[in-house]
Amino acid sequence: MSFRFRLSPIPRAHGVSDRVVRLSLFGRFTDELFSGLFDVLMPSMRASLGFTYTQIGVLHLVLSYVAAVVEPIHGLLIDVWQRHRLLAWGAAGTGISVVVMGIAPNYFVLLAGFAIYGLASGPLAHTADVVLVEAHPEAPGRIYARATLLDTIGALSGPVLVTAGIWAGIDWRWIIAGVGLWGPLYAVMFLRTRFPPPPGAGATREGAPPSESSAAEEPSEGVSLLKAFRRNLKAALSSRTALIWLLFLFAHDVLDSPLPLRTVWLVDEVGMSQSMVGVYTAFELTASLAAVAYLDRWLRRSTPRSILGVAVTGLLVLYPAWFAVPGIVAKFAIGLPLQVLLAVLWPVAQGELLSSVPGRAGALTALRSLFGFVPLTVLVGLIAESQGLTTAMLAFHLAGLAVMAFAVLRLPRGVRAVSSADAVE
Repeated sequence: MSFRFRLSPIPRAHGVSDRVVRLSLFGRFTDELFSGLFDVLMPSMRASLGFTYTQIGVLHLVLSYVAAVVEPIHGLLIDVWQRHRLLAWGAAGTGISVVVMGIAPNYFVLLAGFAIYGLASGPLAHTADVVLVEAHPEAPGRIYARATLLDTIGALSGPVLVTAGIWAGIDWRWIIAGVGLWGPLYAVMFLRTRFPPPPGAGATREGAPPSESSAAEEPSEGVSLLKAFRRNLKAALSSRTALIWLLFLFAHDVLDSPLPLRTVWLVDEVGMSQSMVGVYTAFELTASLAAVAYLDRWLRRSTPRSILGVAVTGLLVLYPAWFAVPGIVAKFAIGLPLQVLLAVLWPVAQGELLSSVPGRAGALTALRSLFGFVPLTVLVGLIAESQGLTTAMLAFHLAGLAVMAFAVLRLPRGVRAVSSADAVE
């Protein structure tokens, strides 16, 4: 049975073209490809430019803080503004930022590259998320699983390119700068595509070119941007289910916060070489790829609550074991089931969040973007400096999983739990 056959069709909203879906599916792919490059190359960047654990945290803090300022505004614009232009800016900006990282002669220029990435990554990835979920309102989890499948391929492509490039004798700077050129090319594709208007905007005429359809993506006549923003935020905050999913996704950020230091930990504490780190990262992402590919089927027979319950319970056991059992072989053996369970958390929760208040996915994205103000990566770095990197990483992983478990228990049983009328009690 072919892989294509196993991925059954997903009902799509009227008027959404194949081109819109395909370009949007590659939004997360591109974001993960780019971010995977600088994550896996962090040991080489650190060796070349010379900076500390805390300065690694500062790089990601700058990215997060810039994103935290920009993305709430951008998220609100998703519901009322021209989506093809937001996507084009995101694609071009992320590509340019990666090129800057590749040519950076010192830490401060590298810092600027991370800042530019923070400006542009949300307009690309978050707008693509919203377009996909609104294009498939009957199965948001399934389409998001497929988007995650592609973004996992993108994340896998980063370490594969790095490993192949290093084995071929190519300098890491040429690898990262060369891949960054994809961003501007991708932006041109968005500018040449007609996207459906946001909910509540004027209808787009059939066959209108992008220049004509842009007007249809403006806010509804007579409604100011500020009024539209307030209306959409109020609707998002009135949903109890949406608030639970926001809590879960904040916990997911806590769980993920040590990841920028993971490759450094594998070198410093486990004893892996830079090329072996690339192999291990590729191994993890391959396991994620298989898990997300199966998630499409799993979601057709199980509720998000039950899937996340299984995943969180398993991770609470596997993460301590992964840190405690010594040796490179143990990291591969325990890392396989760990990564399979970890891979299902994001697509299920993000798909359910964006569909929890119909027509307000951008406002929910804006609220979620505020999490970037919490300096998680720097906190991990500071604790690592004082208590050790292993202790810091394990503590943040377990804290995130504990909050996730609480959130899962608060979700209704036996339903998808996405009613916009589910008001706060």
